[in-house]
Amino acid sequence: MTSFEERDRQLLLHAALDGELDAAGAVEMERMLAADPELAAEYARLKALHKILQTHAPREEASAALRLRAMAMVDPLAPPQREEVKRDWRDPPSWRSFAAAIAATVVMTLGLDRLIATDATPDALTQAVLAAHMRGQISGQPVDVVSSDRHTVKPWLASKLPVAAAVVDLASEGFPLAGGRIDIVAGAGVPTLVYKRREHLISVTELRAGAGAIPATPRRRTLEGYSIIQWSDADRAYEVVSDLAPEELDAFVGAFRSALR
Repeated sequence: MTSFEERDRQLLLHAALDGELDAAGAVEMERMLAADPELAAEYARLKALHKILQTHAPREEASAALRLRAMAMVDPLAPPQREEVKRDWRDPPSWRSFAAAIAATVVMTLGLDRLIATDATPDALTQAVLAAHMRGQISGQPVDVVSSDRHTVKPWLASKLPVAAAVVDLASEGFPLAGGRIDIVAGAGVPTLVYKRREHLISVTELRAGAGAIPATPRRRTLEGYSIIQWSDADRAYEVVSDLAPEELDAFVGAFRSALR
């Protein structure tokens, strides 16, 4: 890869993070992420870092003195204005200033890999499930069949796969069905249901029983800024992926499992 190609790839990556891609650019970004696991991991780390900085180091309003200097630079012929800014030298900086400084120091000192902590090295199945969820978000097309009716989604999935997927209606619980899609995990097609909670998406991927080391009791993992909840029963295994708040995702999993029973 030439330096120009690498520069273009980085520009496209950051444009995707900033939400500046058009439809064609989003499709191209999805293709690149699907073809390059290293790029997909870099995108996920940067996205998670962006969320951390937004949460712990929000922007502060410019000081009065800075506003006056900026106005003078824009219109140097305007009469000078004075605005007294009194601050006791004993006043400590705000906690937001400390947060921004600490976050920047951590990033520069430790690097992104250490800043985004996970509980364990993810297995290949979980990585594939997470990548499919991320591709759906980036492309703006998280489902192959768009429907809130499980009687539409279930037959569509059954026509594409050898085993019928379990599809439940959770609209009354506050998690309406958005549709379904086919993901490729371990070289085989698997059904994924997509639910919504306000602006958040929840992907529920159904795997065959015994796939990976998925326990019977639901287990939570955090990977690249996303929550992943896994569990299995006698017939199937499930992996749920979302950036929804943990307590809300727990409520979804509880409702989903109850509906299955």
